[in-house]
Amino acid sequence: MHKKLSFLFFIINFTYAQNLDTLLEEYELNTQKSLKTIDEKLGHVTIYSQKDLRIMQYTTLSDLLKEFPLSNLNTNKLGIPNFSLPGSKTDVSGFFRLFINDHEITSNYTQAPSSSWIDLPVDLIDYIEVYRGNSSFALGSGNGIFFIRIYTKKPSKQNGSQITATIASHGSNSQSFSHADTFGNGWSYLAYFNKSDVNNSTLYKNNKLHNDSSRRYFYLNVQKENTGIDLGFTDIEKDNYIGTAMDAAPDNGKINSKDYFIDLKQYFLNDKSLKLQLSYDRNDLEYEESDGSGLAMIPFIDLSNIPATIPRSYYQNNSVSKLNAFVSKKINIKDHNLLLGINIQEKRYNTKSNTVTNFANITTQAGRLTNFDKEQVSSILIQDDHKVNENLLLVANGKFDKIKRNGGLDDLSNEQYRFGTIYTPFDNFGIKAFYTKTYISPSFFNIDYALGNIKQQEYKYFTAEGVYAKDNSRFSILYSDVKIKDFLYYTPVGFISIDHTVKSSGYIFDYTYEFSPDDKIQLNYFTTELSETLNNSNKGGYIKYTGRYDSFEYFSSLIYRNGYKYLNVKVDNSFNFNLGATYNITKNSSISLKAENLFDNSTKSLHKEGLMGNDFALEDYQREVTLTMKWVF
Repeated sequence: MHKKLSFLFFIINFTYAQNLDTLLEEYELNTQKSLKTIDEKLGHVTIYSQKDLRIMQYTTLSDLLKEFPLSNLNTNKLGIPNFSLPGSKTDVSGFFRLFINDHEITSNYTQAPSSSWIDLPVDLIDYIEVYRGNSSFALGSGNGIFFIRIYTKKPSKQNGSQITATIASHGSNSQSFSHADTFGNGWSYLAYFNKSDVNNSTLYKNNKLHNDSSRRYFYLNVQKENTGIDLGFTDIEKDNYIGTAMDAAPDNGKINSKDYFIDLKQYFLNDKSLKLQLSYDRNDLEYEESDGSGLAMIPFIDLSNIPATIPRSYYQNNSVSKLNAFVSKKINIKDHNLLLGINIQEKRYNTKSNTVTNFANITTQAGRLTNFDKEQVSSILIQDDHKVNENLLLVANGKFDKIKRNGGLDDLSNEQYRFGTIYTPFDNFGIKAFYTKTYISPSFFNIDYALGNIKQQEYKYFTAEGVYAKDNSRFSILYSDVKIKDFLYYTPVGFISIDHTVKSSGYIFDYTYEFSPDDKIQLNYFTTELSETLNNSNKGGYIKYTGRYDSFEYFSSLIYRNGYKYLNVKVDNSFNFNLGATYNITKNSSISLKAENLFDNSTKSLHKEGLMGNDFALEDYQREVTLTMKWVF
């Protein structure tokens, strides 16, 4: 009875939650209500467990990332979800990294989360780790300040089949099938297939902007003792939403993106302390667009004679590949855990077609936008975590990169380092702090659309977090301070390096209360200050509640982002209210109903008409009701 009344009370007052862990990464209350940690040296991490993903009924990865604090998930001009730091809005962000099972799937062209994988269906996922600042080098050697690590379900745990089917109110639908098995020789595998059709559109000046898509996913994981093989494939066909049309409403436009990767991991020695990882990635992209008002395709427009050089239609066909080799060795010396590593990487960018048609109906094969089409990165790295005593851990790591670039570009070299400490003086109180300096070099995309010479970006990132846990309550505060030198900013006419240091600082407040192991509430609020003019939300938070009664699991959530004004565009506060319930018919079958954005009040993203046209804002997502059925056999 208490559980029923609790659920009704929190629905009425919009109070909701789930158990998201912070400071000591998946810390949890034990029988003495003290703090625990799995791997303290990894940094500031929030973990979404399999139980969290199931009860909250997240459909895709981007659904989950809408709520993540001290960040915004916006829709860019191509209709693709894109992460931005609070207070700022970027169409393509180059400082977030996306991984599947320790294999990076970030776009090799833009360095942003891949347009193919950002909407990965959640029913493949076992759990997700989201890091602020660099995490351990044991998980990869990429540079960035925000890391999303997706871990798929394991063959040994599944050992069976699952069918999942969803249908939504706007006609969107998804079907997936997975099968896992273990052979007598010790090998096991998990195969996953998904087909999703998404119907999504919005209006701008009485023009219907289409963002429909058809998505196909295949994933295979094969394991045996010290060997792991991951193979992934996505095929995405979608509308191009706003695209580059001068009137922000293209007459026609399509995107077809295919991503492939294969990743091999092999552990050596009895303690598996020596690791070899080899991988190959490839993305094939076709883009086409036409519009009667012209296209704002910067590389093909002469700014001194814009009317005569505006393209009417455009077709692009290119591919980017990456070959990566990583070797690491763990060494334990008394109270020190050392990690030594070498990483070698090569990226190649191939332009198959770059065709422009002007208003005189003359078609030109433009070829490559720049001569930069090959990059080689060599890295050496070292990491140490030193256990001073039972309550104090010191962490340090460093990496040196040597980057060779062709096309007349200068070679680059940079160093990255991080220092940190984790101090837990009491069973129910802990402090964690990290300071990181890292560099992010310009991507192929940055160079293609650069306005003059651009530099590599330097990030200095300081974070400090404290957590107090007692009885059924947990409270944490995280402070972050980011300074960015030579920040790459995408202007209407191309990328430029900002000639001053961009500064951002903010706080995250998080509180969780457990009524019982199955009934939890969480409150989260963040606020940040930015040295630049705000063009996105800089405050937000959420209230979430999850519960269980007999065969029912249920949740409700309210996600908030504050309003702001940019030039002549005023964006109101956003209140995204969601609720849902799952009925477990048997232990192997369930049916779920979820309602999203019930107030029809989503966040909005800023856009611009053409090069110098009007600024305007469009909603990032629509109101939707989804029915899901699952069967395990």
